[in-house]
Amino acid sequence: MTEENELRNIAKKLRNANGFSPIPAIHDEINGPEDAYKIQKINREIWVTEGRHETGFKVAFTTPEAQKIFGTNEPVYGSLFADMSFPTCHEIPPTKMARPKLEGEIVLELGKDLPAKKISNEKVISSVNAFYVALEIPDGSFIGEFNAVDMIADNAAAAGYVLGDRQLITHDTNLATLSMEMRQNSKLVSTGNSSACMGNPMNVLIWLQSALAKRNEGLKAGQIIYCGSLVPIIQAQPGDSFHAIVDGSGSASCSFTSTS
Repeated sequence: MTEENELRNIAKKLRNANGFSPIPAIHDEINGPEDAYKIQKINREIWVTEGRHETGFKVAFTTPEAQKIFGTNEPVYGSLFADMSFPTCHEIPPTKMARPKLEGEIVLELGKDLPAKKISNEKVISSVNAFYVALEIPDGSFIGEFNAVDMIADNAAAAGYVLGDRQLITHDTNLATLSMEMRQNSKLVSTGNSSACMGNPMNVLIWLQSALAKRNEGLKAGQIIYCGSLVPIIQAQPGDSFHAIVDGSGSASCSFTSTS
């Protein structure tokens, strides 16, 4: 296990890094995912003491293909903050993110607290009272190649998010069969299905609750959970606009200010 002071030094290095000032990957400096989550938690706690408000979590690598690419056998999570949120249809200036990517996601909203202990899948599922059609805009802190351990330490590259239309959960809601179209500059560029999110976005929440409970953390009513992309990730460019549409559930959109 890496010494606490070393973890804090790496955490500081990551707080000072971003897409504009990237650093080399740090996975060789620490001992695996648990050290990485300790680094992430150090920074999360510092950000909260500085006045940032946690709004929920994002989960990445929710498909076997993504996990294989980044050298892991499970997803990873990071924390979301209120200052990462952009209104739908908003234009994002280039000063906000250096290398933004774009993902189309389903986001769950919790109506009940979830404890920091093992509970039934049914209790986890029953905690969800609504879902959103949404966009996520990751922007990591590394230059060159990196893996899942780096992603964890870097708060899963959480940088921005857009909540679109909101739908209440009813007895008829089936989150496993939602189909999404992604349009870039009005052109259809990809389609996807919510089954890409571990078969069902609810399974992502079940995994997250368990992963947090193992680290003595729970979830709170009102928090949002980003469940992984339904469509292939896109590298956003200045001047691009994006519109994610889910039939019967709504849409979310954003654009990036042109530099010309």
